Amino acid sequence: MQLTSISDAARSPRARAGRVARLDRPSRAALIASAGWLVFVAARLAGWADGKLSLFIAAGTRYSHAALMFPKISHVKGKGYDGQFYYRFAFDPFNWQRTAYGITIDHPYRYTRIGYSVVAWAVSLGGHGRLLPIALVLVNVLCVGAMAWLGGLLANESGRHALWGLLFAAYFGLVVSVGRDTSEPLADACLLGGLLAYRHRRFVLAALLVGYAVFTNEPVLVLPAVLALTRLWQLWRRQARPGLADLVWVLPGSLYLLLQGIQHVVVRGTAGGAADVSANLTWPFTAMVAGLDRDVDRMSLTRLGTYDYNLIEFLALAAFLVAGFLVLRSTRAPLYERFAFVGFVAVEVVSASSQFWYSVFGEGRTYIDAYVMAVVLLLSTPSVVLPPVVTRGAHRSHAPLLDRVFAPDRAVTSKHLAWLAAVIVIALLLVARRRILFE
Repeated sequence: MQLTSISDAARSPRARAGRVARLDRPSRAALIASAGWLVFVAARLAGWADGKLSLFIAAGTRYSHAALMFPKISHVKGKGYDGQFYYRFAFDPFNWQRTAYGITIDHPYRYTRIGYSVVAWAVSLGGHGRLLPIALVLVNVLCVGAMAWLGGLLANESGRHALWGLLFAAYFGLVVSVGRDTSEPLADACLLGGLLAYRHRRFVLAALLVGYAVFTNEPVLVLPAVLALTRLWQLWRRQARPGLADLVWVLPGSLYLLLQGIQHVVVRGTAGGAADVSANLTWPFTAMVAGLDRDVDRMSLTRLGTYDYNLIEFLALAAFLVAGFLVLRSTRAPLYERFAFVGFVAVEVVSASSQFWYSVFGEGRTYIDAYVMAVVLLLSTPSVVLPPVVTRGAHRSHAPLLDRVFAPDRAVTSKHLAWLAAVIVIALLLVARRRILFE
């Protein structure tokens, strides 16, 4: 009896360690993420959608004309949602007529963000109508899994467990992306892949991935813009020479300008880029402050209402953004990744128009790039606090305010990440439950 108990006691920690080690693979993170989001799809399909997968498209009666559509799909009232336009281009990404396949385009910028539609078109064997609803969902589930896989690779490179890559797949805005057929999972999978390829000096691959991310969702242009500024500064200071690294900002920028030119010639009217800026951006903080003020004014203290969800989502996002800013000096992420984080926050969060900050159904999906870059910085920050004798932290009490707030020796431990993960998972579960039960 004694020998058995001692053996079991010794084996138990080793067994636990073995199980943890077996999970320390990016592929495990990908499988867990894909499985989790498949459960969400099944629950939403059985719940709100009542078994009709085409309801994920959210084709509204204002822009989607049921009498002209084949095959017939289920509709929602009113304007519907962005998924209907990705669905429309998935029939034929190269048909740029304003009305085609029973759907009328609302804004010119739809024509130049069709990367998701192109992939769905290919997966559905050339836009086969009955396969499209399945293809749109399948692509997003696989891309969320790819985000977790790439996140696991990033985590391993920083000496962390691969399962921390699940943070990328846990963003609550993905509930809308997966549940309403929008492009963020593909765009951010390409963004993360591009960052990894650039870190490993695989510049051609990085250029292709970042270029396709821009082709899918043009706010990703922030990254090539930051790369352009940093590379041009290095060239001007003669710290670098022109080379393949410049392809990573030249190709996406050129592709975007080419698409804008084609759209201007084929579609005419307002340029897509100009329409995008006027509809989606405003002066920094104006819409954000007004939207949060409205949410606070209308929040409910007796039940979880629409505006309470907005505040919960904002607080969860803010936790990651604040954490990202606090590690700006201590993270080991390259300088361009830090600037990209700041750029995404400036463009997608503080400069977002009232279309987003007054929304009660977007679930913050448009802020995803800022969130993703915050997680990149956090995973790339040292996980262990160095002994005081080798850090500037020994004299923290006499340090300037800048060094106290943006400490150069700040660490992000697994415990810190666990607290942040708890915040984002709670928000994810609340939002997922909401969209399983309601539109």
